Amino acid sequence: MPLTMSNEIKIGSQDTNNSATEATLSLGRRKFLKRAVGLGAFTAATPVLQLSGESTQLSAGGLRGVKNCIFLVVDGMGRGTLSASNEYALDQTGRELHWLKLLKENTVTTALQNTASQSSKVTDSAAASSAWASGQRVPNGRINVTAEGKHLEPIFSRAKARGKAIGLVTTTRITHATPAGFVASVVDRNDESSIAQQYLEQEIDLLMGGGARYFNREGAQLLKAFEASGYTSIDSLDSLLANEKRSKLLGLFSESHLPYAIDRKHAKQHFQIPSLPAMFRVALNNLSQNSAGFCLQVESGRVDHAGHAKDVAAIVEEQLEFDQCIPIAMDFVDQNPDTLLIITTDHGTGGCQLNGFGDGYAGSNGTMRKIAKIRASFESLAEATQQLNRADRNLFRSKLGIELRAEDEAVIQSMLKGEYRIHSSGYHDASEGSDLGFQHDYLAANLSSYFEKYFSKQTGIGWTSNAHTAELVDLIAYGAESETIPRYIQNYELNALIKNALKL
Repeated sequence: MPLTMSNEIKIGSQDTNNSATEATLSLGRRKFLKRAVGLGAFTAATPVLQLSGESTQLSAGGLRGVKNCIFLVVDGMGRGTLSASNEYALDQTGRELHWLKLLKENTVTTALQNTASQSSKVTDSAAASSAWASGQRVPNGRINVTAEGKHLEPIFSRAKARGKAIGLVTTTRITHATPAGFVASVVDRNDESSIAQQYLEQEIDLLMGGGARYFNREGAQLLKAFEASGYTSIDSLDSLLANEKRSKLLGLFSESHLPYAIDRKHAKQHFQIPSLPAMFRVALNNLSQNSAGFCLQVESGRVDHAGHAKDVAAIVEEQLEFDQCIPIAMDFVDQNPDTLLIITTDHGTGGCQLNGFGDGYAGSNGTMRKIAKIRASFESLAEATQQLNRADRNLFRSKLGIELRAEDEAVIQSMLKGEYRIHSSGYHDASEGSDLGFQHDYLAANLSSYFEKYFSKQTGIGWTSNAHTAELVDLIAYGAESETIPRYIQNYELNALIKNALKL
């Protein structure tokens, strides 16, 4: 059902007036949003989100069933990342993350989740997403394909066959492992062309993220096939807002992953790339037009990438952007109580921690103010350095606050030549090719690793590795059937609970 209720969430700029926002909100659970800040993740041009509470009413026997499922994933978030990001929010805004606010309320269900895959105690995103989607653990690197080669039916594909609208939203390539896991089935997660084709074959109703390169190959044949099938393709914030109610929507806002939130925040050339909360808001407006309900997965995928790259400023900004999706989701559930909301992560990445340093650990108190002075990710620094083909002292001073020494410049130059490598593994865009892959991905990771000791001494932020971790991760559930989720859960067990709730 379209979102048509007169109660509105006013979305403004960074200078959102709290009192004005509060004046538009109704009583009850919406008090959560009255305490919320930071809705400036939307642009001033973003129209009002109108939500409907008419779709489901309570009867004598309770709810008439779970109609919608919203699955929010912050890929790669360990508790150290959550903790550091919350400290950053408190230092910069005086307010804690919405995630932490939820943990203080008695209206949500919380759980610890084991994230292992079939092949390892440490999962990758493909196996983790598949566990949720299929109810079985599969080997790392596979999407809904068992070790024996059996292809499994993902949960959103099952929901689609029963008439529900399906949406996938991410800050990574739309064909990346986490979104793909909810609807696709491939032996190799890097087979993103096949994943894109499966999206078309299943007519997934809404797709938004990066990855345009997989749709534009060979004269953009796949993109043309989507358009011939009735999809409206969009590539900018303006076109998204102009077409948000289209029944089939394909939003491709970058050739590969979307730029990090910190780079979108400080670089004007990224103005037309929508934020994750903006895409989420549009997805809710769009999919809720379907009378049979919808299933929507929304992923903040680049928390994981920042963890692989040991990029503290990037990981904090990504986590904060994801956090702005929480009050949007909560408010939607309040107005549509036949909705099940899951908020979780698939695994930790990097082992990010704020460590004590200085006399009596007093140095840790200034960490967040130092992080706030960083103006770029190592990824964007690597791109700029690659274009210049040299280490630029002004660039590193203005973006990182680092004064390069002659020996630093020499090391960076050797990185550009491929002679000096710190990383032998980690976040790598394999499909880009070995040479370009090294320059783009490994240069960023090598730069961050080279300066890791510097930032550790300056901020106390430390990392256990550039890989995934096996730590137990947090899960929050809210809305219809959320009380069925136990306090401790294996990742694959979530599938049956969602299927039962949706009666799939």
